Amino acid sequence: MKKIVPDPPLFTCAHQGTSLFAINPGVPVQDALKHASLLLKGAELTADDIRSHLSGFEAEQLWCVIHGVELARGLVDALITETHT
Repeated sequence: MKKIVPDPPLFTCAHQGTSLFAINPGVPVQDALKHASLLLKGAELTADDIRSHLSGFEAEQLWCVIHGVELARGLVDALITETHT
């Protein structure tokens, strides 16, 4: 069955020159790093769940992504510890 209405574009905003998400000035570095760490942890857990449904080359590729996210989160967590002291 053909769709009558096409899907909307993924990256559009109601107003030109604005973005859906923005980095606000004045956000404390510690808070930004904690949020980044939580985002990376979520990506790691999600990718790990997906990996359990893959096999072969696809599983190996996703493992590389998971490993990169783990390394990034480790770096962010180290920065949190360093800036907190």
